[in-house]
Amino acid sequence: MQSKLKDVNSFTKEISIDVPWTDLEENFIKTFKDFKKGYSIPGFRKGRVPDNIVKRNFGPAIEADFTEKSINKYYQLALQELRLIPINKAEINNLEFKEGSNLKYTAKFEITPDFKLFDYKKKLKIDAIRVKQTNTDVDEALLNLQKQHATIKPVKDGAKIGHFIQGDFQELDESDIPIIGKKYEKQYICYGEGVFSGEGALSLEGVKKDDSVKVNIDYGEGKKVRYEISINKVDEQILPEVNDDFAKLADPKVKSLKELKDKLKDSIQDSLDKEYSNQIDQNISRYIVDKTKVEIPNSMRENYIDNVMEDLKQKNKNDKPLNRDEVTKMYKDIADWNIAWYLIRDKLIRENNIKVDDKDINSKIDLAAKNSSLPIDQVKEFYKTQENRRKIVDDVINEKLFNHLKEFATIKEKSKTTDQLRKEKQKNG
Repeated sequence: MQSKLKDVNSFTKEISIDVPWTDLEENFIKTFKDFKKGYSIPGFRKGRVPDNIVKRNFGPAIEADFTEKSINKYYQLALQELRLIPINKAEINNLEFKEGSNLKYTAKFEITPDFKLFDYKKKLKIDAIRVKQTNTDVDEALLNLQKQHATIKPVKDGAKIGHFIQGDFQELDESDIPIIGKKYEKQYICYGEGVFSGEGALSLEGVKKDDSVKVNIDYGEGKKVRYEISINKVDEQILPEVNDDFAKLADPKVKSLKELKDKLKDSIQDSLDKEYSNQIDQNISRYIVDKTKVEIPNSMRENYIDNVMEDLKQKNKNDKPLNRDEVTKMYKDIADWNIAWYLIRDKLIRENNIKVDDKDINSKIDLAAKNSSLPIDQVKEFYKTQENRRKIVDDVINEKLFNHLKEFATIKEKSKTTDQLRKEKQKNG
């Protein structure tokens, strides 16, 4: 067998394969005999039909069967010789074969692209924003705890801002005709919050049990929906007074309101520290991807879009069928970035010999158990499954990789308070 490799680009290869008849003859004869054994016609016993009759009637079919098996056999041999691992099914072209002649064809396929990593050890520079908490954060945390321990009281004199409304939501078309399959029963909303704070929701003011009202809700990004809501009930929250007794109710482990506030401050700080660390990790990965030239194999992009299509189908079961071209256009940049980072990450892990052992995994599981409200044995049992253990392994590898990358990162840090971020969010809508 002779094989010749051609580089189409960094990830597309084409092998020209030429197998002489002398290498094929023995297997071709065997294929012919195996076919002949199962063939019979009137006048001849099964397996005793003369060769010339078998060839006349089934010669092309025998050749086709033999060719199909041989193509894969010699393609695999060529891959082994060239030490190549395809990431997609090969495209077979220029096929030539007849009994007594050489088998010739080309196999075109994709491999993981080769690329040069950005020199992160010398030039890794990123920006990051460190967020500092304010008293507002503790106040909001206390309010959330109040809501969790609030009592519910029915409202008889009509809904007002902040009241909870339970109703059956029927989506309407432009002519106010109910859309079949778009009725959502026993939905809870808070009047005056989220999408129910806009002008379209003003008709909810003063509604009572058994009322029916039409509202226009703006979900943003051009999505506006008109509903007819049949009101089942209207409730209001009665919040408990914030004092030492409330603190003990909210957290039995504390003895005073001051102790609860201190605990909330620590929890908020932990959360902000984690967000800061994640922000640095994200900015590092973005920077390295931007600075590293990686050609994206078509097969990897198509596989990514396949997964996106499947996810969207699950989320939009009742919506119109998805257009693959539109989805591809929408997600192409996201797909290419994620694939690029996947390839870069894999290369970084290999080149830096980043590995995970049982000690690393057990330590991570112990930490998860410590931070969980569930019993330790239950948490450990959860991570015994292959899928969950794989996630732990991936988390540990990521942690080790980014700790390594951070050693070479120059971080330009800015500070902002949570109050500043809230104002920016309000300003930007």
